[in-house]
Amino acid sequence: MHDCIVLLCQGGGRLLLSLGRRTDEKTYRTGLYYRLSKEDGDKVESDSIVNQRAMIRDYVRTRKEFCVVDEYVDDGYSGSNFERPDFKRLYEDLQSGAVNCVIVKDLSRFGRNYIEVGRYLERLFPLMGVRLIAINDNYDSADEHRNSDAIIVPIKNLMNDAYCRDMSVKIKTQLEAKRKRGEYVGNFVVYGYRKDVKNRNRLVVDEEAAEIVKQIFTWKLEGMSDQGIADKLNGIGVASPLEYKLQNGSHISENFKRNETAAWSSKAVFRILHNEIYTGTLVQGKQKKLDYRSKEISSIPAGSWVRVEHTHEAIIDRDQFELVQELLQKDTRIAPGKTEVELFSGYVQCGDCGNKMIRHSSTSGGKHYLSYICKTYKADRSCSTHHIRHDRLYGIVLEAVKKQVSLAVDIDHLMQTISDLPVQKRRVVRLDRQMEQLQEEVERFKRIKQNLYEDYAEGVLSRKEYLEYAELYAGKIADRQEAMKELSRQRQEALGEQTDSQWIQLFKKYRNITVLTRPVVVELLDKIVVFEDGRVEVCFKYQDAFQEFSDVITVYLANDSLPAEEGGRSYAG
Repeated sequence: MHDCIVLLCQGGGRLLLSLGRRTDEKTYRTGLYYRLSKEDGDKVESDSIVNQRAMIRDYVRTRKEFCVVDEYVDDGYSGSNFERPDFKRLYEDLQSGAVNCVIVKDLSRFGRNYIEVGRYLERLFPLMGVRLIAINDNYDSADEHRNSDAIIVPIKNLMNDAYCRDMSVKIKTQLEAKRKRGEYVGNFVVYGYRKDVKNRNRLVVDEEAAEIVKQIFTWKLEGMSDQGIADKLNGIGVASPLEYKLQNGSHISENFKRNETAAWSSKAVFRILHNEIYTGTLVQGKQKKLDYRSKEISSIPAGSWVRVEHTHEAIIDRDQFELVQELLQKDTRIAPGKTEVELFSGYVQCGDCGNKMIRHSSTSGGKHYLSYICKTYKADRSCSTHHIRHDRLYGIVLEAVKKQVSLAVDIDHLMQTISDLPVQKRRVVRLDRQMEQLQEEVERFKRIKQNLYEDYAEGVLSRKEYLEYAELYAGKIADRQEAMKELSRQRQEALGEQTDSQWIQLFKKYRNITVLTRPVVVELLDKIVVFEDGRVEVCFKYQDAFQEFSDVITVYLANDSLPAEEGGRSYAG
């Protein structure tokens, strides 16, 4: 390689000066291109780039016609497309004329997309007068005796393209398997978690950020809007998710970097409130690439997402998360200049047209009044006003909540009394024993099924015999499991319990309620229906559960089976 000097001219151009070179010898302004991607499978990426550089440097050192202008390195970029930063820089130099020769280790380093590589080799480079050399493929576009290239190069390009396609399928299959096993496969972790240093596919709680996530959910239940929450976080100086990652050394893509400090926004709060990952559940596979040659992404229907529960520690419990999701579905607009949702926002409903009722303010006698009117009436008068003052509605709802809480306390006491009865305990013991016997039979039939398969594998049983016996014992297992479900139901009935009675505890925690708050409304109420004649129907959550418990109590009261409570109080009538 002859000595040459590359001078950077004003405006970014280059000026090449050759030293001691004969003027009748063709000189190529040469760019050396190296590429490596993760799918290539090299163990040490830096060594692979080093090896490419060493090979190409050795090649040009022994040839006089090359004057190296620059090196272009794309480390970690796929060859399936040409969306690579240093390749783009190389192409700009080719277009400006600063470079007119490109040398690569082999054609796969240049690219693996058959159609795109062919476009550069057969159309663009010849038109631009660019020489391309692929050392290991023994390809040189300037070689006048390369008659076989018309056949060999397209074949190599097809092989590279097929390799890229096969690797794409392999990677997709591996990622899908990891998702189904509940392993995290994302590049970046959502705010509130970090990757386990011992297992990069497992999430662990980031305690500092997790506390902010918990506070966001709490504020939402207390009635704050998404923008109000964002403003409050910014006001107290909490770093936004992006800033937090940057402060903790995360490598953020250049597409997301900004000169100014990123602040909390309503969208950031919205994303956190909607993300099921905070309950310990991974939901992945929401998007896919349309083609391995393209970076275009398409969304996958929700029914096809990969959802695995209990994959990591939860930050938000399931009940609280579901409560927030329910709240987000309601019409809870924020009044201009306000940061909190109005107490009954999204819950008051017209008893005739079924539409939401909206808050209305008026002034009379120098006093300011708040009330509710039908939204349909407000829009086109096709329904009546259903007018009700806020203070009256507040009083009705508070009184209804007190009564429902009192009912929950009584039900809890009665259920405890029922479950403590000797006859109930004896019945539960008998049902437990029956379920244990059925479980033993299920395990025995499963062992028989396993032995059947081993006999079939060893040739003791024919395929027909194996399938017949396997179907027989599968039916026996299903029958026992169904019987166990029925016994479990009877056991719950005997105890006067449901599978989940947390709702009773939810109501009981408000046993001393004196004022209504947004959390009370969100946790206990389903809707508030206002009728034109002034009637108000307060509908509570868990109404079916209340009814089921009431039915159980009614049966025991009818049989006069509840003893009198100490102190003279009787539950028998």
